[in-house]
Order: sequence, then structure tokens, then C-alpha cells
Amino acid sequence: MLREFGNFPRAKVPLSEDCGFIWAYCGREIDRLLPNADQDEMRRQARAALAARRNEWKKADKRIGYTRAKKAEEEIADVEEALARELWSAAPRSVAGVAVKLHSLLEMEDPRSALKEAPWPELRTILADLVRICAGPNAI
Repeated sequence: MLREFGNFPRAKVPLSEDCGFIWAYCGREIDRLLPNADQDEMRRQARAALAARRNEWKKADKRIGYTRAKKAEEEIADVEEALARELWSAAPRSVAGVAVKLHSLLEMEDPRSALKEAPWPELRTILADLVRICAGPNAI
């Protein structure tokens, strides 16, 4: 959405004659920035511009499917979190079970293994040690 529009729906609100403008992202901001009765027309124009921009945003959202995808992502994240809580509360029965729990934690908190400060590299090393132990002496 931002790639297509460059920014969120907004409207230019003039500050005063030849003093530039400020962006408003909602009607309350427009009303706050243009509170005087002699600014009614500017306020109406800014609100109309904002409404038009929001309408364009909604049409693009429907076409692209951003809101639908975001909602599906949130639902999947909720399921993932519930499953992780269930896994983490289960008592492991083996070293492999401990490795699974640690792997789950690492993937949930640092899915791309991008965190380089402690304790993340050390936790990844511990996981590798557990996997090696579980695989046995002849696995490598």
C-alpha cells in the first residue's frame, strides 16, 4: 500500500498565508489546525481531500488485499502463539524434546537468526549442541 501511495491517507492543511502547510491524517487534526469560522472553506476542502485519499486507499486495499492478508496473518500468529505456549508448557521426555522447545523459542523470537548480541548466538550454539548430542556420535 505504501509503495503504491507513498504514504498514509492525509491532507495538506495550510498554516497561514505563505507559511507552508502541515499534513493532517484525520478530521480531528484538520479541525484543530483550522478552528476559526473564517477557515470553514479551507477546513471543508481539507476534509474532502482526506476523504478522497481514504477512498483511493480503500479501493487499492480491496484490489491488493492488504487488510485481508493482515487479518489472516494475525489469525495465524494467534494460532502459532497458542501452539508455542502448549509446547513450552509440556514436559520434555528427552534431550530432543528440550531441543525442540529451544528451537521453537529461537524461531519465534529471532526467525531469521539476525540477532547477534547475547544471548542469541549462545542460544543457537546450545541448540546445535543438543541436536548433535541427539544425533549421536556417528551422525557427523
